[in-house]
Amino acid sequence: MLYLQKFIAAWLLPPGCIIAVLALLCCYCFVKRSRLRYVLTAVTLALYLLATLPVAGLLLQGLERQYVPPASARSTGKVDAIVVLGGGAVSNVPDISGREALSAISMNRLITGLRLQKRLDVPIIISGGQVFADSGTEAAVAEKVLLELGVPAEQIFTDTEARNTTENAANVVALCRKQNWHNIVLVTSAFHMPRSMLNFADRGLDVVPFPCDYQLSGQMQLSIFSFVPQWFALELSAMALKEYLGILALKIL
Repeated sequence: MLYLQKFIAAWLLPPGCIIAVLALLCCYCFVKRSRLRYVLTAVTLALYLLATLPVAGLLLQGLERQYVPPASARSTGKVDAIVVLGGGAVSNVPDISGREALSAISMNRLITGLRLQKRLDVPIIISGGQVFADSGTEAAVAEKVLLELGVPAEQIFTDTEARNTTENAANVVALCRKQNWHNIVLVTSAFHMPRSMLNFADRGLDVVPFPCDYQLSGQMQLSIFSFVPQWFALELSAMALKEYLGILALKIL
């Protein structure tokens, strides 16, 4: 009964209900021989596929599997600093240390960076500024978290100006040159690592990728529910497509 409820709910809630309505419109258009029938069918099929876990997993794992963390933290070789890229913050919300909080993605990245910093005992750089008027300043919030978790203030460096990955790379490189650092460990979400590495390429730093924040299991178990439209899957597909478009733009430009 539980699985039947989940199956029915998936088609009653978005995006399932939207896809169902579009499918009915496709049938109507074919009956009426409308010129829009093929376009509408293509849109409906694309939306359905992107909202299923097999397709979302295929897109996302194509990014997440491009880099793997070193076998151990100490196998990274000589390291001058750990760089953690921001992934979003929310302003004007209650938090232990103020009215700003990191997003789940940002916190996952930060915790990985913190664990590496504890093992390697090197400075940690947090890069991420305020992107929108109602978003938090990622690096500033992350700095407070690190201080509360025992990282010495002199080992924390922040870049509060970067608004995207390109600015992350430029600002981090400038900071590293100022400190005479040449070897860094780059921490970011696994799906974001390919685009990040492209942004850091040819900037004069020796970069060791340390992906984290994996979104899906490395060995997905498919079932009938994997082919039911899910909002979670659609969000993952959107995240992956954004990364692929960003990579394409970097390679073209």
